[in-house]
Amino acid sequence: MLVLNQASQFAFRISGLRELSATPISKVSFREEWVNYGRIGIPVGEFYHLVSLKYCQMNNHYSFDNMKRAVKNPVLIGREVQRLSSWPLHQAYGRYVDRKLGSKSIDVMDADWDNLLILDACRADYFENQNIFDESVCRVISPGKMSWEFMEETFVGEELHDTIYITSNPFAEQLPDNTFFEIKYLIDEWDDEIGTIHPEAVVEAGTKALENHPNKRLILHFMQPHRPYLGPTAERLRERVDLKGYRNEGDGLQIWGAAKEKKVTVEEVRRAYEESLNIVLDVVKDALDKLGGKTVITADHGEMLGERIVPFTSRVWGHSEGFSTPILREVPWMELSTGSRREVTTSSPLKTKEKLDGETVEERLEALGYAE
Repeated sequence: MLVLNQASQFAFRISGLRELSATPISKVSFREEWVNYGRIGIPVGEFYHLVSLKYCQMNNHYSFDNMKRAVKNPVLIGREVQRLSSWPLHQAYGRYVDRKLGSKSIDVMDADWDNLLILDACRADYFENQNIFDESVCRVISPGKMSWEFMEETFVGEELHDTIYITSNPFAEQLPDNTFFEIKYLIDEWDDEIGTIHPEAVVEAGTKALENHPNKRLILHFMQPHRPYLGPTAERLRERVDLKGYRNEGDGLQIWGAAKEKKVTVEEVRRAYEESLNIVLDVVKDALDKLGGKTVITADHGEMLGERIVPFTSRVWGHSEGFSTPILREVPWMELSTGSRREVTTSSPLKTKEKLDGETVEERLEALGYAE
């Protein structure tokens, strides 16, 4: 059992409930003063704190402000009734998908590559349709339906001291120290205006890391095409609707909430997603020669964009509703070669210079849509 350090426990309190609600009860067990949560151990008191936070999240969902919003827009009441009635079917379907696909998931760290480029929330079908590379793309099964599940199953408990991890994903704060030779959290590169980190900043950090450590494997974890989106459609939506994640101030909506209130259309959301994917793919293509060696492009999970699992059930958005779908678990996998291969060596890990504080983690997760 792995025990989280104090900083990681704090970050886990912020986001752990999103995972707790989706974790099979068989993976949560008690042992003396500790709770085994999947592959992570947390104090019993911490576990009960998570449960109480989940209760608070439910209260926030049915907050006074949300009630007022529903009174002003009665369509929300019908959508909530539909969501609640769809919940048992969604959960059963998610368990079926996990049983069907769970044993087929890929271990990306066992694959042969010099550079692993992770596009957060990138769907396999959209990648295939928007592929700008000469190489063909295939599909693999991700070990998780959301970022932390992917990280936990792929990185936690491993000693990856031949690898540098450059990440713009706040969930990476939960990873134990000394997992990688070096982990670089992009702190100063965060765009407060939009609520994300641009792909160019990830590439810049990655090329600098390779200059300093040319004999290491490199993981670049981009936030795109994860919301908040980039591109002209996203700009128009930002001007028209007060969307959280674009500007953190105010009482705006997450983009899924705006779609549920019919302030944006399903087609607009999907177009904004497409444009965000195009932007990050262009940046990745330009970066290949700088990185050299063999590069794999993949994703940590997919993204639901308003699809219905079964006719007449509620639309499903994002990847945080607590159940799996093939769209969430199937991710793209493309292998490209540019230049000679790297001679990779293992070394004692470097001490992480900077880490996100708990408040910053929470703010960035909210900006990325991990909140009601």
